Amino acid sequence: MFPIVLSGMVEHGEGKGHLAGFPTANLHPDHPGLPAYGVYASVLITEDGLMRHGVTNIGTRPTADRSDRPTVETWIPGFDGDLYDRRVTLLLLRYIRGIRPFEDMAALKQQIDHDAQEAETSADGFIACSLLSRDAAMTREFGKRIASYLWVGDVITLTGPLGAGKSEFARGIARGLGIEGTLPSPTFTILNVYENGRIPLYHYDWYRIEDPEELLAIGVEEHLPGSGVTLIEWSEQAPELLPEQRLDVQLIKLDEGRRLICFKPFGGFRPVEGWLMEMKEKC
Repeated sequence: MFPIVLSGMVEHGEGKGHLAGFPTANLHPDHPGLPAYGVYASVLITEDGLMRHGVTNIGTRPTADRSDRPTVETWIPGFDGDLYDRRVTLLLLRYIRGIRPFEDMAALKQQIDHDAQEAETSADGFIACSLLSRDAAMTREFGKRIASYLWVGDVITLTGPLGAGKSEFARGIARGLGIEGTLPSPTFTILNVYENGRIPLYHYDWYRIEDPEELLAIGVEEHLPGSGVTLIEWSEQAPELLPEQRLDVQLIKLDEGRRLICFKPFGGFRPVEGWLMEMKEKC
């Protein structure tokens, strides 16, 4: 499941959260549509790349006021910086609970503390397994560096909307494997094979697949896993063919060319936190 992405400016609120001990960042979203009302585990990303976990309330505030005006408020535990009049991006990772009134602001604060504890593990894990890319060149560089950790038999799925940077990341992996020459997208050919690197690369694009039988007809099972690294763009077109052991990579469009690249191992695939920590220190 992809996080819900909201971007906009942080505006001044009424200060009631600050007085109650949980100051919130009040987001004025760029677009009027909001997700389902409720409380979410979230990650807030600033323009300079700071990423912090938080708890976000979407909707009305029945304890703080009686207004029907919906708001987007995020509490970031332990954060005392100034976000006013700054652009931020908010990722809603998981729905925690619905909106309900509390006896008073102290009772609300107690519930929000509980919400924050519930949200912290999933949000911090998400941050630890994510890379923030400023542009296409950086996305390729991340792919190139990831390639140094890949082994024969690894299957990597790349998911994300059109223009998210899947092909750029794949090109980076190809360069990191030592593959030279042109690297066209396999959108029409379905599969491009490269055997001139340190290990072979099988680069699939399943965007135009309407029936998994099309992939079986061209021998896709030979590469799941295979004798090299297998990259699959638009793997969601035939999820039933994916091996249990794989690394899923989600590319999330943020704003102005920035992308969040999120890694999730499945089925006993090697832990990636160490890879990403090393990359964050070098990039």
